[in-house]
Amino acid sequence: MKTLRISASVLKIIVGVVFLISAVAKYITIDAFEMYVYSFGLFPLTLSYYLARLVLAFELILGASLISHRHHRFTVLAALLFLVCFVVFLTYAHLVGRTDNCHCFGDLIPFTPVQSILKNAVLIFILLFVFKFASRQWYPRWWLVALIYLSTATLMYFYMTRILFVRDLLSMVMMFVMLCVGILASMPFYSKWYVTAALVLTPIVTTFILTPPDSWFFTDDDERFDQELFLQQLASSDAAVVADSTIAAPALTGMGLDEGRHLVAFFSPKCGYCRLAAEKISTIVGRYDIDAECITYVFPTVKDSTAYDEFYEVSRSPRYSEKHIDKELFVRITRASFPIVLLLDDSEVKASYAYRNIDEKTIGEFLAVRTEK
Repeated sequence: MKTLRISASVLKIIVGVVFLISAVAKYITIDAFEMYVYSFGLFPLTLSYYLARLVLAFELILGASLISHRHHRFTVLAALLFLVCFVVFLTYAHLVGRTDNCHCFGDLIPFTPVQSILKNAVLIFILLFVFKFASRQWYPRWWLVALIYLSTATLMYFYMTRILFVRDLLSMVMMFVMLCVGILASMPFYSKWYVTAALVLTPIVTTFILTPPDSWFFTDDDERFDQELFLQQLASSDAAVVADSTIAAPALTGMGLDEGRHLVAFFSPKCGYCRLAAEKISTIVGRYDIDAECITYVFPTVKDSTAYDEFYEVSRSPRYSEKHIDKELFVRITRASFPIVLLLDDSEVKASYAYRNIDEKTIGEFLAVRTEK
């Protein structure tokens, strides 16, 4: 029986570490995770921002509680409920045909929904064993808790820098905050209700401070781009010629963009934020039942034609109306800052967005009017 208690306590700490790694991995690629949540079309865009961060924060809380061995029954039951909810969600994802990365470990370790369901099933089995056999009297000392956090942070840092070639220092700040939470949770005064409340709130506050939702700061609908040059490219080749002789005559003529309401998006096929923006736009189109003819993607011409196919595959975006233009022209219109998303009404630019300030409601309602017509 003693062996079972020791094994259960060790497994409990290991599951806590898994929750920590999962949370920090999501944080590193939070943009992709929030888009994964939004891409199902179940929640509005702003709510998806909050849900993604709350999932991350809840994993941090569960991880810290499991490692510090506090509130044993409540923590294990909460972790089981959390995993069961994700199994249900991932089952839904599998049934609707999703086979892309579910972001359980961000981009550190890609999992399909089926693989993640199996992973969660193993964790559920382990937690049931922990619930039954783990000792409720033993608590790890503060130095052991510190060693666990430091080892986890070191492991993640080397994996990120040596395998993924990513150096996200803010993720290490998050690990340092959780180290402090873990050490304080291992102290005797943890039983005070106000201490417990503070330690529970700390991961939530830290998550929203380190990676605030885009809706908090990015609300402007006037993203900078070369509007004059863009409008010249919409003009009929008989009516206007680009002043700069190094640029070919108007490249966006004959596409019907000068009449009615349209969304025109300038994307580079290799740009990660362009891919996320395309997924965001395609989800908005689906949520508002917008006519696909309203949407036009403009790409720079690249030698590797497979880059366009990869763009659509990764972004999970349908192939809307598509135009390839000269690289120099693309850079000049976007001012080398992309993606750029434009709303046009009879060739008049009504709004311009980058990735972070894309307004779901404004775009949806603007293009829905065109669809109703």
